[in-house]
Order: sequence, then structure tokens, then C-alpha cells
Amino acid sequence: MTTEATTLYENGKVWQWMPRTGRPSEPRDFAGYASWFTTSGETISAVGHGAVPQDVRALAATVVDLQGHAVLPGLQDSHIHLYHMGEVAHYVDLRGTSSFDDLSARVMAHAAKFPLADWLVGFGWEQDKLSSCARYPSRADLDAIPVSRPIYLWRTCFHIAVVNSKALAVAGLDISPHPAWTQPVAGGVVDVDGDGVPTGILRESAVNLVQKYIVETSDAIRTQYLQIGLQTCLEFGLTAVHTNDAHCLPLYRALQASGQLPLRVYLTPDQHEVDPRRSRRDVLGPPFQDNLLTVDRVKLFGDGSLGAETAALRQPYRDSTNKGVLVHSDADLADRIQIATDAGYRVEIHAIGDGAAAQVLAAMATVEGGIDRPLLTHCQILGPDLLEKMAALNVVANIQPSFVVTDAAFAAKRLPPALLPYSYCWQKMTRAGVVCAGGSDAPIETSNPFQGMYDAMHRRAPLDDPRECFAFPHALQLYTLNGMIVVVGPDIFWI
Repeated sequence: MTTEATTLYENGKVWQWMPRTGRPSEPRDFAGYASWFTTSGETISAVGHGAVPQDVRALAATVVDLQGHAVLPGLQDSHIHLYHMGEVAHYVDLRGTSSFDDLSARVMAHAAKFPLADWLVGFGWEQDKLSSCARYPSRADLDAIPVSRPIYLWRTCFHIAVVNSKALAVAGLDISPHPAWTQPVAGGVVDVDGDGVPTGILRESAVNLVQKYIVETSDAIRTQYLQIGLQTCLEFGLTAVHTNDAHCLPLYRALQASGQLPLRVYLTPDQHEVDPRRSRRDVLGPPFQDNLLTVDRVKLFGDGSLGAETAALRQPYRDSTNKGVLVHSDADLADRIQIATDAGYRVEIHAIGDGAAAQVLAAMATVEGGIDRPLLTHCQILGPDLLEKMAALNVVANIQPSFVVTDAAFAAKRLPPALLPYSYCWQKMTRAGVVCAGGSDAPIETSNPFQGMYDAMHRRAPLDDPRECFAFPHALQLYTLNGMIVVVGPDIFWI
């Protein structure tokens, strides 16, 4: 029998939690710092205070002097998109664009830099920053850019795209007035002007009308995208990521087999990848765990985004009749959750608005045999009835603290005042018995976990309710302990 070599780490400030005394959702207090610990293989084998006992030192094959530095539990990001992090590095970067002229200039610069690219794809615009009246970019705006290629520009949320006439033509779509444009697109919307002509804005599933014509890159390039995302997370000190990446399992398996996964990856593919009704049936097979790679849950969408006004609300947006977009009917959503559960997978469901959260929770309650630790991702707008249901179903709230900063520019303008007290209501979730895990949704926000912790502690106006702020130990808990609760449940041992 082989004994793992012991490594001693000494002269450090090793974070310690107080023992849990209440519900898993409740904040754990700081218990002070230990000064040393030992590891054997991949396991922390001992932790201590003060001088290192001689019998412990004698067992150490290697000694590391931490020189007074802090040691935190392994940091996790509970909601991220590694593939998109690498992919957007090759897009027109539209983050921070402050005018339509700025947007046009960036597209032209990218076109000059990549003259052989068939499509000009961009990411990051926000209508609230492009003009004082928050006008959406249009097909006409993009047609005015002096390039001859199709243009496809994602809003920063990835729930809306704007395209030019060339892109519609490549997709075989007629831009003349036609009754078909006014027909609902399942789970999406095509915006039209007063004459019934497409404006170029495609919402939710309507983006697929054009996106499917953008040629997918090779596996080699797609693997590079994953590696860019992984390296960025590693540089920020993350030890584990819960990433939503569709059709990427073979790429991750190859990275795992070649020893190129630098941190733990909890992969969440799309639900349709385990749906036997699809032509590529059971692509994934059963859930599995292989060293640093785990696949045990799948992703579904309940609605869109708040910035795009496609998040589904139970009452209309302010000064509007629009209630957002539900991606699925009640029956279809319940069916998809049941299919995933029957295949042995847990579910992670995107729900930003309270209308989507209500639909998702109702569907979860219908699962035959019960549902195992489901995740409600984003859950930005809720209500007291929804918090009660989340706690009853043992739903983990997968929150993104940095959204409260990003959304502060428009949340109060978009939402009815009555919804604001239950918007980004993290402390209310915690008190209701709902475990909150912290993520970034990168590349939409930075994958730096310390930025997420800061934003959990220091909310911004007009959503700066100090009663919803977290103290540092609880903010750290979002990105450490609670990330592990997502993986293995609430009954875990923690240092």
C-alpha cells in the first residue's frame, strides 16, 4: 500500500469557519485563523494553531513557509460560461460602447483586423448606454456601416441580437412586410416596425433564425476557447467552476484525459443533450465523475433577461403591457424537467423574473419521485410566496452579486416599484432557508470572485438596500462552502 507524501504549510493565516448550528442557508461566522495545516495527496490531513508539533513536522516530506499570507477555502464560481469566455475574445468587443458612432467604429475596426472572417460577430452592447433614450440598435444602423459582410451583434446578456440586412439575406429571410413576421416565434420575438418590417432585433429563441447560419469553428478552435476561459479563472484564484457549455463534453473529456484541466469543472450541458426526443438521442449517457470533471445536471431556460425586457414578470414592466417572454409552456417545461430527472440528471434553470420563477417552481413540484437539489439560476426578482416554495423544494439560489451593480442603471426604470423590495433579495432568501451560491455569469461579468464578494457586500443605488448586504464571511461563503453544497448537498464537512 502506497502512502501519500505529507506536505506541511506553516506560518500562515488559515481561514476557519465556526461550526454550523442552524440551517445550511444561514451565515457561518469566522472562527479565527489557524497557523498551519498538512496535506496528504489531495486531502487536508490536519490543521492546527500555534507552533507545529514535532511529530507532525517529522512526518512532513516537504515544508512550505507561507510567510504570513492568508489561506482561504477553495474559491468556486457557481455559474459561468467558459466556452463563451474564450469565444468572445474573438468577437467585436462592444462592452462600454457609449454611442452608435462608437459601435460602428468598433465593427469597422474589427472588420479591418479580420478581413477573411465570413461574419462580423460582436458582443456587449447595452441600449441604455448607446443613447439617452435607450434606443435599441437597428438593422438600419448596421446597414449604414460600410462593410459588405453579415453582422450579428449580441446584447451583453446574450438574450438579444441585432443583425443587418445581409445577415437576414444569408438566413433566407425576406425583409419586406409580411404577415409571417407578426406570428409568434416559439420562445422568442422578432421586432418589427410600424410597417411590419423586421427592425433587426431578435429576442430569445428568435436569434436562432440567423445564428444557425454562422459556421461553427473546428474542435481545435473550440478547445482553445475553453482553455482561454480556464486560464482566466485560474489567474483569478478559482479552484472550481460550474460551467454551462453546450455540446462541449467531448472537448472536456479530451482535456481531462490529457491532464489539461487545471481546476475542477462541473459541466452543465443543455437539457436537449439528454432528451430522447432529439435526433442525437442520449448523447451524454448517464451522469459521471472522472477526477476533475463532473457532469450531473443539465440546463434549461425559463425566460430572458431584465436588460432586454424579456425576463418574465407576473405584472407588466413599468409603463408597458409587456410581461417578458416565457421560453416554454407550463406542460413543456414540466416535461423537460421530468425527462432530465428520469435520465438521472439534476436541473439548473435560468429564471430572472418572478413570472418565470413561479412557472419553474410549479413545474419542479410536479416531478414524479421528487427533485434532487435543483438550482434556480439568477432568480433576481421574486416574492414571499416564491421564497417559501424554493425552501420547500430545497432549491439552491444560484445568484450573481455583480448583477445588482450592472442592473442598477435600469432596474428601477424597468420594474414596477412593488417588485423592488424582492429584487436581488439575498438576505430574504437566506432567512427563508434558501442556500445562495455565488457565480459571475462570465463573460457577462468578470470571473474574479473577489469582485463578486465586494458587490455582495456593497450594493449600489437604486438597489442599495443595506438590509440585503452580506458581511465578508457570508460573502466568502457564497463562493466556497455554498458552492460545495451545490455539488454534494448540505451535509458536508468543512474546515
